[in-house]
Amino acid sequence: MAKLSKESDIRQSCYSQTTYSTTYKRKLQHLKQHQHNTLPQPKGPAYWDNLSKIWLTKGALKELDRRNSYLEPRQEYHRPVTRQFNAERKKRWKPRFAPDFLRDCTPSCLKQLERFSKLGGPDLSNLRNYPEPGNPLDEPMTSQERKRSALSQSTSSLPTSSKTGASKPITKKSKTGTYTPNFQQYLIDNGIYPNRFNPNGRRPALPNNWDDINKRLVQRRPSLSLLEFSQEDFGDFQQIDADAEVGDKVKEFVMPKIEGKIGDLKCVGGGYLFGNLADLTDGKLAKAKPDRFYSARPHQLNQQICQQLSDLIIPSTRNHRPIACYYGALGARAMHALQVYQQQKPIYDNNAYTITSTYADGALKLYTTHLTEPKGADCRPEYIMTQLGGWMMTNNLETSRQGASAYRNTRDWAKEKRDEFIRLANERHLNAQSQTQDSENGRSS
Repeated sequence: MAKLSKESDIRQSCYSQTTYSTTYKRKLQHLKQHQHNTLPQPKGPAYWDNLSKIWLTKGALKELDRRNSYLEPRQEYHRPVTRQFNAERKKRWKPRFAPDFLRDCTPSCLKQLERFSKLGGPDLSNLRNYPEPGNPLDEPMTSQERKRSALSQSTSSLPTSSKTGASKPITKKSKTGTYTPNFQQYLIDNGIYPNRFNPNGRRPALPNNWDDINKRLVQRRPSLSLLEFSQEDFGDFQQIDADAEVGDKVKEFVMPKIEGKIGDLKCVGGGYLFGNLADLTDGKLAKAKPDRFYSARPHQLNQQICQQLSDLIIPSTRNHRPIACYYGALGARAMHALQVYQQQKPIYDNNAYTITSTYADGALKLYTTHLTEPKGADCRPEYIMTQLGGWMMTNNLETSRQGASAYRNTRDWAKEKRDEFIRLANERHLNAQSQTQDSENGRSS
């Protein structure tokens, strides 16, 4: 499970994980509550019906239990179902087989049956795959019933003294996984590919601007020189990282050390649902809820453009919150919407303009997300996630400086691209307005 936990951070940032992952192996009870509030959940049976492959997970078992409950509704018995009651019921129930029934039929009845069978017999389509009536004592337990039964047995086997009020309550632990294999499968089926996934057995091409991003990635920053970030500062960071056992503390104390000075706090958001964005797939996923993302102020973009591209670039229904989010596939789609605004035909340059990152157990990883041209008229673009690099921030001073520099450099680079796309979209909007006004003046004269 430890291996899956590491892979899950990559899987998360593909759709709705934050700009950094906050999954830690400690304080599992706290993590369970945090994940319950932030992770996307499937919406109804269609989510499972559309999966090309269903993995054996807790969510899949719950859906199986739900469907089985409809196929075989439980009967209510006025009399308790005991072994004696079940034995009496078996004695009263005497099945009659077809040969016995036909032997007792009259000649006229046999002719009717023969004619009925030649015409195809009764329509049994509604009974197809319907389970036989089961014995309540022999019915398999659901996953929830198995849990209750196991808990009941473990409690009954405890000594009498441990059942008193002096005993400590049992704390239920949850695994540290993030998105399940079924969630990843759902993204893959909808053309949103996690890092190192090879669709059709072929490795996706790197973004065309891959070299430019990497050149910016390694640039030195004065704020992380030895004078500004010394060995003593690195020791303090190590201690803060060790003490930050849960996600909220990572966000509050660890990430600010990596982020450094943020120029405009109005361009930073997170912790709320992206309730205004159109779904990337077919509407079967809950809205994304990142812990952190970088964006632009709403007033930077022309208000008419904001209205036209609202469900692509404005994550929240509250208009004062940032737009064009710096974040995964949703961010790539938002940047593309600005790029092609008022263009005569769509632009697919195979460049990445969105950077995402994860942080878990001292490891910082950066990724690009770019979209590719649809393969057909009725197809949607595919989103490719590619790892830029990884740094063990608690390893040594130099590695920590390199990781923080890469994080800040790519954040600044993404802001430059975002501001450029917003400026160009505003210019195209003004040009379109002036052309419309000139044509109207020409007709009126």
